[in-house]
Amino acid sequence: MCYKTADINENLLESFQYPKGEFPVLRTKKSLDEYKQGEISCHWHSEFQFGLLLQGKLDYYIFNNPVSKLHHTLNPGDGFFINSRVLHGYRHTVPGSSLFLFSMIPSFFASPPFGKLYQKIILPVMHSKKNGLFLMSDQQEDTLMLRLFRKFKSLCPKEQDYELHAMEVICRIWQSLFHKFESGDLLADPSLKNISHMTRMHKMLDFIHENYSKPMTVEQIADAGHISKRECFRCFRAVINQSPIEYLIQYRLTMAANLLMSSDKPLSAISESCGFENISYFTKCFKKRYGILPREFRS
Repeated sequence: MCYKTADINENLLESFQYPKGEFPVLRTKKSLDEYKQGEISCHWHSEFQFGLLLQGKLDYYIFNNPVSKLHHTLNPGDGFFINSRVLHGYRHTVPGSSLFLFSMIPSFFASPPFGKLYQKIILPVMHSKKNGLFLMSDQQEDTLMLRLFRKFKSLCPKEQDYELHAMEVICRIWQSLFHKFESGDLLADPSLKNISHMTRMHKMLDFIHENYSKPMTVEQIADAGHISKRECFRCFRAVINQSPIEYLIQYRLTMAANLLMSSDKPLSAISESCGFENISYFTKCFKKRYGILPREFRS
């Protein structure tokens, strides 16, 4: 029998192919009988991923760190959420197991008019204390999210108003996910509840999001928040566990990945429009973050 293989490279990065010009949420149904030993080996991806087990039984594991992993057995109707850039894998324990997956890049909510949403409810989850969640069909607190997963699965991409319905369901899923993280004290930083602290962060993030295509220094970012350079570093570390420049580069790469998927612009134009001083530096940064070259990401 000829088995399918997941598109996982030597860095364990799984790459997804998004149809150009279409709604940027990838829907996939996987029958694990089609994979050797019914297994998708350990891997990671930049996307957030949601899943619903349709039939069979899965052993699913999420790595908390290189030597520690969270393991759970999933039954039909159970689901899961995998955070961005988290190592995970799964295999079936009975033949005939299949699951429905939908994946979206973090920048789904990053561009206008969703800038504030990205800061307030996407980043705190992406940089949270939790690498993923298992959702059990026999647990009352998981009922809403699983019902929304099933609703998203039932949508037909060929329908004229698919994108509108998909946006509605995804927003409700993320709202439910955010509240689950919030109620469990799992968000990236307790200071998110400190309004004055987050006001400064919002101003600095706004400055980055509005000016990422231009040359930028930490001093300029700090000035946007009306704080010192030292306090700027402290704020970024406390809230998103990155330096200001690390976040700036990540955001530039996210926007570049968006353009690679949604446009036919040459790499040099994308590099320049996303604030990179030259294409070789852009390529180096992109390869370091995504594990593949920009042209490979696009193909």
